Amino acid sequence: MLAAVSETAGGNNAAFPAGEKDNEHMKAISVEVVSNLLTTFGHCSRCDVIFRESGLGKEVNKGDIEDYPAELKDEMLRLSDSLGELKQLYKHRIRIRLTDALSPRGIYKSLIHRLRRYPAFIIERRDVYIGWDRKKIEELVDKYLSKAGS
Repeated sequence: MLAAVSETAGGNNAAFPAGEKDNEHMKAISVEVVSNLLTTFGHCSRCDVIFRESGLGKEVNKGDIEDYPAELKDEMLRLSDSLGELKQLYKHRIRIRLTDALSPRGIYKSLIHRLRRYPAFIIERRDVYIGWDRKKIEELVDKYLSKAGS
């Protein structure tokens, strides 16, 4: 991180030679994932303290998750792994937002982008990819990263 940046007489940024960009300050690419998500119900903050202190907190949420079908739990694990790999690859250059397909926002996104299957990856609010092929998702993200870098 640079402590100070000065401009030269020609207006060039002295900290970065001609043609180089400040990658730390580059705008992150938006990746919104609309999918069926597991939902657990919490409690009010006072009840959470009581459940946590009594050791019941994890058991209450564990019961919520165990009630979901195995296929949905497997899909969530697959999605979690895939998003973790994307975050590892792109680090600070992408911003991931998860949206439950059954939430009001998810229904809105499904209508606007005509989503019928999930997971759906919406890149920069424009390009949509539905499916599990990470290479296609990376191609879309790379397209926007190259635009931002030029």
